[in-house]
Amino acid sequence: MRVEILANLPLPEPSRELPENRALNSLLLAVNAEGSFFRVTPCNVRPPAVQGAAGPNLFSGGFLLFFSDEAFNRERANYFALLEKLSELLNKAGSADFLEVRLGLSSRADSGPHASAFALFVELVSQGASTEQAELRWGLGVAHLQQAVLFSARLLRKQLSSRGS
Repeated sequence: MRVEILANLPLPEPSRELPENRALNSLLLAVNAEGSFFRVTPCNVRPPAVQGAAGPNLFSGGFLLFFSDEAFNRERANYFALLEKLSELLNKAGSADFLEVRLGLSSRADSGPHASAFALFVELVSQGASTEQAELRWGLGVAHLQQAVLFSARLLRKQLSSRGS
């Protein structure tokens, strides 16, 4: 998977309507489970669009990923560690010909007056010969993302808890 790291991203609005997608539902259930190290909120999930008359069909969707513990959300360094690990894992996922992920750190507006909190914005873009293929490939990218997030959670939980000891 191609990975692009972006700086100074505006924080998108959470999505109110989600497409019926098994991979998306699986990601939401796994990452937002009780006791999970992270929370994920979908945003900007768009239906497939055609680029030009002869261009590929695209499907994209975005996610806000943040720590479930607010104490970790206030530390920008935690997000850089997460960004580094996700980038490494997603680069190894394969599928670079038709999957791209953009990662960037954003400030969260709902962090309250006394603390600055962040979120990691993840945008996944897939392309295919048809709209159905583009959406199917997007689901594959979401599955790769889920694996990377869950692996990163185990690793970061261990690192951050040893740092706090």
